[in-house]
Amino acid sequence: MSSNSIKLNTSSTPEQAGRWVVTKHGPPSVLKWEPVDLSSLDPDRNLEGKGVLVRIIVAGIAGVDNIQRVGGYPDPRCKTPGYTTGYDIVGEIVSVGKSVPKEIGLHVGDRVASLCMFGAHATHILLPYDEVMRLEKTDDPIKIGALPLNYMTAWGMLKHSGVHLPPGSTILIGSASGGLGTAMAQLVTAFKMDLKMIGTCSPSKFDYVRSLGVQPIDRTAPDIVEQVLKLTNGQGVDVAYDPVGSKESSQNSSAAAKPETGRVVVVGVMDSIASDGSGMSKNPQEVFAEILQPPRITFWALDTSFFKKPEIAEFYAVVDKVRSGALNPVVFKSLRLSQGVEAHELLVNGSSVKGKMLFIVEEALAAQHGI
Repeated sequence: MSSNSIKLNTSSTPEQAGRWVVTKHGPPSVLKWEPVDLSSLDPDRNLEGKGVLVRIIVAGIAGVDNIQRVGGYPDPRCKTPGYTTGYDIVGEIVSVGKSVPKEIGLHVGDRVASLCMFGAHATHILLPYDEVMRLEKTDDPIKIGALPLNYMTAWGMLKHSGVHLPPGSTILIGSASGGLGTAMAQLVTAFKMDLKMIGTCSPSKFDYVRSLGVQPIDRTAPDIVEQVLKLTNGQGVDVAYDPVGSKESSQNSSAAAKPETGRVVVVGVMDSIASDGSGMSKNPQEVFAEILQPPRITFWALDTSFFKKPEIAEFYAVVDKVRSGALNPVVFKSLRLSQGVEAHELLVNGSSVKGKMLFIVEEALAAQHGI
């Protein structure tokens, strides 16, 4: 294993590997920091030798972490406590399994990104070799760290959710100031899609949302539908993207869409999380059964298959926009890995989030950014 396996990190054990563990399903206080013996993550002894051990440099923080923590995510890995939350990372390979195909060209020292789905809130992660995406050494890990979940989910919503958006179309973005809404607005601009964007948010975030090229409307107003219709000359939007996933939000989204051709794409179930973040107040599957009405109201979610051939070319197309400066991902807040409980509390509160949140795990990078 490389001598770079351990570098100073921003956790409460800066000279040791470790991870945040969900000790039981519940509010952020259930999280506990746990040191990890890296030998247990040796890729030669796990994943049939077809894995890579990655030292995490930055890790994403997102609303789905809330759902994972309370055990409501539809994946068997979060049914029994003892797992680590966190959906995406940028890191450095520190060990390559002996059975990783040589033609893949993965080497110790390579920078990679991954939509790992679990395990990102840690100093290290063991991943199958085909779940990492090679980066250039010159890529900014913070900017690229915003992409795998937020920006690629937004990209998929625009390009792969079964809707057609020719230039001149109008879209309604729910929670436009959040990580997903911000990503969608920035992608529309960076790729010159020529879409008219309307977005819901709180009045305190109107100026921010306008800066993204989005016309804001008050998400708490009783006349949301009327506001959308007024902004579209009474026609409604071509597509409404709904991250709340409630009966009320889907009804409003449907009413705000064009009567015959308008579509609603549900992309989240945030309404199903208890307001104090302690658990799920509703069963998401039951909510879906109540609100989804294909083909008009459908659900779409990103998964790791999006990062395999041939679709992986689309990830690199977004990366190229970052490299060229056409896309500058908004990272609202960067935290030290030791602030795991605080990060989840911010997710529960949600009122101050604008754009992506990240853990900066590598101490040197954190120091460079004053974290």
